[in-house]
Amino acid sequence: MPCQKKRFGRELSRIHLAHPECNVFQRSTISLEHEWATHNFCYLIGFQRERTKDVDLNVPMKWYIEWLYFIVGALVWIFID
Repeated sequence: MPCQKKRFGRELSRIHLAHPECNVFQRSTISLEHEWATHNFCYLIGFQRERTKDVDLNVPMKWYIEWLYFIVGALVWIFID
């Protein structure tokens, strides 16, 4: 079951506190939330469920992939819980 979007920020903060050395937090919170939202939406519609059941929060990430997540994440935000 995907994490609800209202918990994204809280979960990211919890992970950051537990693992301050993790370099994924070089990315902005909004960028991470939009990647997470994109994974949740893809899972919701049944697209590659084995790959989208978990969000991997990649770093480093190519700039165009990060922008794609940013745009898609914003568009699908209203469709996820």
